[in-house]
Amino acid sequence: MNRLIGAAALVFMASAALADRVAIDTTVRIEGSGIELGWHDGKITVTSEGCTMIKLQKPTRNGYTLIGLPATRRMQRQQGGDWVEVPLEALRDNEPRQCLEEGAD
Repeated sequence: MNRLIGAAALVFMASAALADRVAIDTTVRIEGSGIELGWHDGKITVTSEGCTMIKLQKPTRNGYTLIGLPATRRMQRQQGGDWVEVPLEALRDNEPRQCLEEGAD
């Protein structure tokens, strides 16, 4: 019984750790700060410096095509036919420090 509980706890902890990351090329949508209101569709990418960015499908009115985590207020990823909230704090916790500075794009 204790082994079963231990195994279940390990599986839960592993899935919680994976939930903190979003794979490259994952389809997401974001609401940002400093850009027009509403959802903006894109895909996850990572810069050569290791910064997680969202490459937008189409530019914003001001011409932005890449949005960093500091400028992202909300993110959802597509799972099946639904949109699922992505925990931004967990993503930010795993980012290199220089990626979290405003304008780090």
